[in-house]
Amino acid sequence: MSAGRSPAASLAATLAATLALAASCRTIPRTGPAHPTAPPAPMPAPAGPGAIAAPLVPVVRVGILIDVPRSSISADGGVVVRLPDGAERRVPRATFVSVSTSAARSRFRVQIASVTDEESARQIADRARQAGVEPTLRWNAETRTHQLRVGDLATREAAQALSARLSAIGLAGGWVVEEAVDSQPGRVRLLETGDEITRATLIPAAPQDTLAADGLTYRGYLEVRSAEGGLTVINVLDIEDYLRGVVPNELSPTAFPALEGLKAQAVAARTYVLRNRGQFSARGYDICATPTCQVYGGRSTEHPLSDRAVEETRGTVAYYRGSLINALYTSTCGGHTETGANIFEGEPTPYLVGVTCAAEREAWASIRTAARPQALGDEPGLNRDVALLIALGVVDPRLYATTAVRGAATEDELRDWTSHLVTALGRQSCSAGAPEGLVRRGAFFTHLVGSLCWGDRATRLMAPGDQDYLLRIEDRAALGDDAERKAAAVLLQEGVATLFPDNTLRPEAAITRSQALVALARAALVAGPPALVTADFRQVSGAELIVAEDAKEKTFVLDPQARLFRALNGSRLAASELSLAAGDQIRFVTQEGRVTYLEADQSLLGASADRTSKVYKWEVRLTPAQLGEAISRYGSVGAVRDVTPRRFGVSGRVIELAVSGTDGDLVLRGLRVRWGLGLRENLFVVDRERDPSGAVRLFIFTGKGWGHGVGLCQVGSFGMAQAGSTYDRILQHYYTGITLQQAY
Repeated sequence: MSAGRSPAASLAATLAATLALAASCRTIPRTGPAHPTAPPAPMPAPAGPGAIAAPLVPVVRVGILIDVPRSSISADGGVVVRLPDGAERRVPRATFVSVSTSAARSRFRVQIASVTDEESARQIADRARQAGVEPTLRWNAETRTHQLRVGDLATREAAQALSARLSAIGLAGGWVVEEAVDSQPGRVRLLETGDEITRATLIPAAPQDTLAADGLTYRGYLEVRSAEGGLTVINVLDIEDYLRGVVPNELSPTAFPALEGLKAQAVAARTYVLRNRGQFSARGYDICATPTCQVYGGRSTEHPLSDRAVEETRGTVAYYRGSLINALYTSTCGGHTETGANIFEGEPTPYLVGVTCAAEREAWASIRTAARPQALGDEPGLNRDVALLIALGVVDPRLYATTAVRGAATEDELRDWTSHLVTALGRQSCSAGAPEGLVRRGAFFTHLVGSLCWGDRATRLMAPGDQDYLLRIEDRAALGDDAERKAAAVLLQEGVATLFPDNTLRPEAAITRSQALVALARAALVAGPPALVTADFRQVSGAELIVAEDAKEKTFVLDPQARLFRALNGSRLAASELSLAAGDQIRFVTQEGRVTYLEADQSLLGASADRTSKVYKWEVRLTPAQLGEAISRYGSVGAVRDVTPRRFGVSGRVIELAVSGTDGDLVLRGLRVRWGLGLRENLFVVDRERDPSGAVRLFIFTGKGWGHGVGLCQVGSFGMAQAGSTYDRILQHYYTGITLQQAY
């Protein structure tokens, strides 16, 4: 728990007919007793003339367990259960079971506007009346917005249909809100005391404790109430504490540890909950804890870095022309987001338009060299390996020529190169000296392992059976003594030695210069020479290379003859120019303060800011029968014959698709394309595998991204943050035309 903040016990204020604490002591100081069972106190008056009270942080009610048969709530020092009549029960643990379910009745309405300006609200109301619907206008004091709602429908589906019709006649469909009308409450039983009640409020008996529901801990306090399908557990807490349990679950601070990206996620999540709070009020809570709303894991999932992101954006939300935006966000957008109206039915939303997912233009830089790229020999990666060894001072620069790397290596060369490698690594050799016949491949392997003091790797780090497993090669008998077999196994395991295409190691053959150089370079990379620096690229300024290493910026001078390489998914390619974005990882070697060798990790997936996502690219294969089963939620076409994309969005996403079959066609639009096919995204292409008769026997969907593809790209925000973008620029990139303001 952070310093200066009391636990759930310090929450205070009464909301409507049920106990609802308005905020932590950070925003509402408590007077008198601080014990959680003490009655809530109002906010004290300002200290003197001109004093300004701290703004209230709004409270949110989160449905953390919905329609479950049983729940156990605990705290280290026990739990106080407050019953509806004000009576209290103090128990070590509170176990609730559903006795009878509630028969709630609610209505569903469509909220077509939520604006800060009353005149704008009245103008929208006039438009609604002209369209033939009568809206109600209500003021929401917590969000400080005028809300317009229409309709009085029995089901959410009917309200969604109304929303679509409103969109068709030029009114923003908005979002569906469930309002309670009346209900017949069910009952839950507190097993420890036998009390049967409709609801209960739970707080920790000890002020310093926090509550746990079914093993997960939560800030604020908890409510248990009967529900239509069992019982529901609700976490009541202020929005800032709520966000501490949302941000790390929506954008992992361990997988994506970029503060500015997490801050963008915090603002989006805060905006979303403020705009959508109250959607489930008929069920007793404001918002759910699942991906249907926002994933919320409570205190158990908090992380220091995401906590910092929440704190540093405290109260900041996104507005468009005076209204909170519908802050949609998607996991991975596949390089380009989509315009919202193409995915979700409704009137076009000006701030939800498709944009590229890439680092800002100023984040890119070019590094050039006068050294001409060239290919050396036939060994894969030899060009890079020789350049690295030259930069480390292991071999003579004259070796960087095609003729110099040809032919068999001499004993003197092998001995000198290995000795210089040990020096470059800053180590002391464990070898007693070079063995006779060093030019033999098997003998060189033994000498290299001994020189690097890697003998323990064979005797202590290899599991029983590893050596035999690795040395199942065609010419195992040609290996010499036990030391040579161990050396061969170690170098194979470390990736220093590789087998020939015929599964041989050829230990009796003479080692060529190129083979020896490749092995030495790979050994250097495994061992990690101190002169080889790994850092994050920041920028190039003239001849200066600026990098970030261990969170500190450092400056180096670029040698005009530096050897440059692109590391493309394992292939090392010589280059005369590298295009780098801030945040790209690079490796380089300096000689006398000058960078003479530089290698950049780059991806075959391209330059998109979200390319690091595991679902950036994917493939799904479906038979016609499987595809027919997938679309059955929307209709049947008989035996599926083909699928045909008909319309595409600005990002290339399929926004209209026809499925044809023996019984006719079914057209899917927007989000239904993805849901109907059971794919991760709408961004895909279709290939077909046909049988001899020409009928499709397999549909192959190759796609990119994960989610609906609209709004903030979460992994893209991480990529932009790595490239130096601040959270406000990230948000303004993905949400066109917005402004960031303080909501409280």
